[in-house]
Amino acid sequence: MEVRPIKPEEKTAFDKIQTIAFMFKRDFSKEENEGGTPGSTQQLVNDGYKTGRAAFDDNGKMCSCFDLIPYRMIFDGSEAKMGGIGGVASLPEEREKKYIRNIFEYAMNEMYEDGYIFSYLYPFSHVYYRKFGYELNMTTIKYNIPVSSFRQSAQTGRISMVADDAERQIIRTLYEEFIKDKNLSVVRTEKLWKKRFDSDPYRDSVFLYIWYNRQNEARGYIQYHTEKSGGFKADIVVRELVWLDTEALKGIFAFLGKFGSQVENFIWKAPSFINLLPFFDEPYDIGQEINLYGMNRIVNVQKAFELMALPEGKGEVVIGVEDAFFPVNTGNYRITWNNGDRSVEKTDIKKSHAEPDLSCDVQSLTQLATGFLTPDELEFAGRIAVKDKRDVLAGVFRKKRLFINDYF
Repeated sequence: MEVRPIKPEEKTAFDKIQTIAFMFKRDFSKEENEGGTPGSTQQLVNDGYKTGRAAFDDNGKMCSCFDLIPYRMIFDGSEAKMGGIGGVASLPEEREKKYIRNIFEYAMNEMYEDGYIFSYLYPFSHVYYRKFGYELNMTTIKYNIPVSSFRQSAQTGRISMVADDAERQIIRTLYEEFIKDKNLSVVRTEKLWKKRFDSDPYRDSVFLYIWYNRQNEARGYIQYHTEKSGGFKADIVVRELVWLDTEALKGIFAFLGKFGSQVENFIWKAPSFINLLPFFDEPYDIGQEINLYGMNRIVNVQKAFELMALPEGKGEVVIGVEDAFFPVNTGNYRITWNNGDRSVEKTDIKKSHAEPDLSCDVQSLTQLATGFLTPDELEFAGRIAVKDKRDVLAGVFRKKRLFINDYF
């Protein structure tokens, strides 16, 4: 077995594996007939090869593959390198031969050496990806609200459809301000923004509006598309909603109240830190459903502890970490801080004289460090062991706001 990045001329074989695995249709005849001539369809396909990682059998046949896509994400107010995993696929006849496992081993070593701190993916099965050290790391609340409920909101500003590059730049600025305190958020590149701005309201029924306050300051935006809900009316489905203050959120809600004659429901997979029930007079109208929203894992525990926000003042904890899939992370980590200064010392669990205040696997640590779950919640579930310093640990691993709205 050989595992490595794919070559440009292997991109079509890579795409074919994903097409078969995910059971969608695609015509490869044009690419294959044109070959790699300049400007050809095949050349454009080949240009996307750089994120491809694949496993080959002893005869050189590509059997399994996925994309390892470089991102930067927000972690406790700083930027951290994150490897997005997408398109995990194997040929049906080559499954259960550990090809995917070997690609993950290769990718983990690659990410570790390249300074990545996290890796994120959207799973078909949480049990399957937990084997590689990933764990559920975000949920959303899917709200389904009759548009008539928004009639109670009064408009205090104005709202305008985005029409030019200057207004698109405003969108980017609002997003960058919004994500500063929200873990997991992707720091978007030009390519990612181009993809988000590529939809046309007339061609695609995808709409993008900016909300301005009385001082004409842009404070929020909403991007949505419409879906027919049966009969004459449609539903508004949010693609992204960003607000910098409560007035902006209420202003966007007031705008939605104007769609009563055309739209039946407002559907939004909102980040779990926002509770909409207090905004509405009649809570019975507010449908809620918890949705699972991706898995994450720490690639480099040492670097994660060095970047993670710590309590004010002075303190020390010892965290015992077990990473069965990527043992380089396994060890006891003594974290010491004093008025902004910190040190993180790792020792071998078997050689360490320090008894951990908290012991956990890398999956639980990922949930703790990002602020998805607290020590109390994980201890109650029997997922971690707490020996000492409960109050200190509660300050180290506290609830945080999580938001990621990019797919790969």
